[in-house]
Amino acid sequence: MITQRGLRPEDRPLIAELLEALPAFTADERAVALELVDATLAQPSSDGYRFVLSFHGAPRGGEAPRLAGYLCYGRTPMTQSTYDLYWIATSPDFARSGVARGLVSTMEAEIAREGGGLVRVETGSREGHGAAVRFYDAVQFTRAAVIADFYAPGDDLIIYTRRVAPARAAAEPPAAGAARAAAPAAPPSPDAAPAPCEPALYDAAFGFRDYAAERDFLLACARRFGARPVQRVLSWACGPARHLGAFAELGVGCAGADGSAAMIAYAERTAAARGAPGVGGCGAGAAIRFCRADLDERPDVAPVDLSFVPLSAIHQLATPAAIERHLRLAASLLLPGGVHVIEATHPADLTPSGVNRTEWTEVRGEQSIDARLRIHIERATPDRVVPVSLEVVCSARRNGGAPRELSSIRQESAWYIPDLAGWRLVVERVPELSLVATLGDFNVDVPFEHAAAWRLILVLKRL
Repeated sequence: MITQRGLRPEDRPLIAELLEALPAFTADERAVALELVDATLAQPSSDGYRFVLSFHGAPRGGEAPRLAGYLCYGRTPMTQSTYDLYWIATSPDFARSGVARGLVSTMEAEIAREGGGLVRVETGSREGHGAAVRFYDAVQFTRAAVIADFYAPGDDLIIYTRRVAPARAAAEPPAAGAARAAAPAAPPSPDAAPAPCEPALYDAAFGFRDYAAERDFLLACARRFGARPVQRVLSWACGPARHLGAFAELGVGCAGADGSAAMIAYAERTAAARGAPGVGGCGAGAAIRFCRADLDERPDVAPVDLSFVPLSAIHQLATPAAIERHLRLAASLLLPGGVHVIEATHPADLTPSGVNRTEWTEVRGEQSIDARLRIHIERATPDRVVPVSLEVVCSARRNGGAPRELSSIRQESAWYIPDLAGWRLVVERVPELSLVATLGDFNVDVPFEHAAAWRLILVLKRL
């Protein structure tokens, strides 16, 4: 389990030990990093430097959780809304486990709550900083500038930036194609706030996803690995259909399939509220068409140029044979040269050092949505079937009192999470498809073998 918190005095030796374990940092760099720790501990009320620490494990028999990584950032002096990311370091024991990405996400969430702004980070180009360069590229920071020979001959200064949008106010109407957080906003009074239905609660819980960016990634997969322009897309296990809303913004014809009739009805309502044309029904020329179908059932839709399975939904197919059936169905609905993209869980998450427990909170006015996803690796079978539990609780607080639960989702299901070799064996049994890329992030330039990989994204081409 990974937990996060701020800096405490007892953390200084842990940070010093972590920095010593990283050969990428020089002695001078380690000293500067500890100076920022000391400055913050000396003046804890100061807002100059902010720390986020990630710990792995819970105390057992007196053993303390291990420091998995930390991040230090702060507002840039004499700017209105710019922040500097000063240091980020991950223990070698937790490389490729999502710790660094989680630290950046926490920083960005805090900046978003403060109104958003620009994040700046500086790093060197020398060989020891290669992992940092690859990481910032992988998480889609922008290379804003390069100053040659800045640190030393051959060691350039690379300046990365990333713009963080402000957190949307609860009363702000959702934009078309917005993230799943665009559930109906909560009124000021919890007594008057309707308890969200299960599809709406699921929708709100996954509001941290950047659906427009993921849409652009899917289109990039089609351009890089496919052989036809994208005019129609199909989202399997489409859920609230936020990805499809993003595609509809571009005028792309969309179809969504989901096994839940309640989720389909919710997706139709929310898409209609965003003004998507042709929502519902199955008439020709509809911009978004929804059909009820599980992942191993053929949806009643026309052939498409691009299809995808988001959010690890593929793991609900609990056997290789079930995945094979899905792939054959996907192939039958893809036009030649089209691509099928599967967002899967990283196989490392079935190991103790993987990211197998995640907790997050979305705030909507006086309502909060607390979500917990856990992969119960201690109960995994030898054939990689593992129970996965999801708990989402919407609660409201009034006048500083105790939170009151309004609605919840509590479910457990069995997931089959193949390793890469297992995926290859299944794909080989579907001759209509070719596995043309295995990626580690929502970035076509980040392979699965990359040090910063945190997902397994498979791109299959229809032959």
